[in-house]
Amino acid sequence: MKHKKVPGVPNQIKGGYHDTENKVTYPNSEDLEKSFNTAKKKLFDINNWSNYTSDVIAEFVLCDQEGIVVERDPQIGDYVKILLKAKPNPQKKDYIWVRIDMIDHSNPNSLMMQMRPSTLPGNQFGGNIMHFYSSGSTLTFIVSKGNNYVKAAVYGRNEKANTNTDLLSGIKNRLTALGARFGSQKIQWKTFTEMLLNNK
Repeated sequence: MKHKKVPGVPNQIKGGYHDTENKVTYPNSEDLEKSFNTAKKKLFDINNWSNYTSDVIAEFVLCDQEGIVVERDPQIGDYVKILLKAKPNPQKKDYIWVRIDMIDHSNPNSLMMQMRPSTLPGNQFGGNIMHFYSSGSTLTFIVSKGNNYVKAAVYGRNEKANTNTDLLSGIKNRLTALGARFGSQKIQWKTFTEMLLNNK
């Protein structure tokens, strides 16, 4: 199946991709606006993504450009550190890192945020990419509304394994990326979009 062409989402050139969408219709504008505003608030509440549903197993933490944990709305240039599996005392190497490259709320009917794998904060122009995908991969989150619906979507583009690292990490990244490409990541993001549209 071919990838969707969505305004604001990078073109698919090479590697894996996914289009994860969820839509809920509403009988009246009041319920629609409530759901839309709730979904936007949840999308920006990165530190609580894993708390909104037990089905999202990763832990997400918003950090500023220096890597310091912050409790606020995300900004362009911020980082998100992600712990894929719960560990009692996680070390720096246990996290993967992404950088927020774009936030667009110029359209009153949508909110868009885009991330890509990154180096550690403070090493934007040097150091290894701390992710199992390469820096050319992107993840775009969109919350939008229509006449009678609210839609939450996550679009992955150009998902290639990060092999620019040591041999053992390169093999691990290939296996993780392969698993994500064959559905495990799709299931996670499907649950995530459902969470955004759940008004609880």
